[in-house]
Amino acid sequence: IFGMDEPLGLRLSLDGNTILMPTIFDPSELRTDVTGKVVRYLQDNGAPVEAGQPYVEVEAMKMIMPLKATESGKISHNLSPGTVIGAGDLLATL
Repeated sequence: IFGMDEPLGLRLSLDGNTILMPTIFDPSELRTDVTGKVVRYLQDNGAPVEAGQPYVEVEAMKMIMPLKATESGKISHNLSPGTVIGAGDLLATL
């Protein structure tokens, strides 16, 4: 067993399986688990978003990655495009 404390919670690895045990869990908060920069939001502020649907693109290590919503709801952006982000930062709320 290997454990490591991260901004989002405790990450445990056991026999090749990784589990993240979050310290804060609020399904209405959409947080990032990467460090990088917000490229663009894929929905307008106040638009509906479905669970599993990409809602923002972030740049990390020169790659553009879409982040997916964990729940459905109306999105409210917390940061603007171009903002530098760190793991655990709040990107949007539902």
